[in-house]
Amino acid sequence: MRTTYTPRPSPTELWESWLGIWNGRYANADTLVADAVTVHLPRYGMPDSSSIRTREGLVSWIDAFRSSYSEPSFRTSVGPFKDGATLIGRWRFGGTWQSGRPAGAEAPPGTPVEQHGVDILRLDKEGRIVEYWLSDDLLDVYVQVEAPLPKRRG
Repeated sequence: MRTTYTPRPSPTELWESWLGIWNGRYANADTLVADAVTVHLPRYGMPDSSSIRTREGLVSWIDAFRSSYSEPSFRTSVGPFKDGATLIGRWRFGGTWQSGRPAGAEAPPGTPVEQHGVDILRLDKEGRIVEYWLSDDLLDVYVQVEAPLPKRRG
């Protein structure tokens, strides 16, 4: 009996698949994100981290973010770097703000927006994302779209 060797995706392939989700290729989540996922989000301008506990919830939140922009695009700035079960990369987002989030924005639709951030992903033994930390420059977006600063949560 022969066993077929299936190579694991490289850190770059995993990272590109992750950014693919953020770029609207939601089917990537089916194989990349575990059914249950723990999310850690900044306190300002984000939903409560505990409200996103599943792959479907994560994709839904990503889709809601993307819905405020035309031509939203994420690309890698630095990395990715892998250390054991942790994958880390810095990204750049660019898009044209249309409306929606953040609430109270006064900039006209069509305002270009740029944002940067770092994603830290913990992978399980099968290489699926089971935990996600986001560190981003969201307050830069608030300034660019002339939105009031969010109130401190908890």
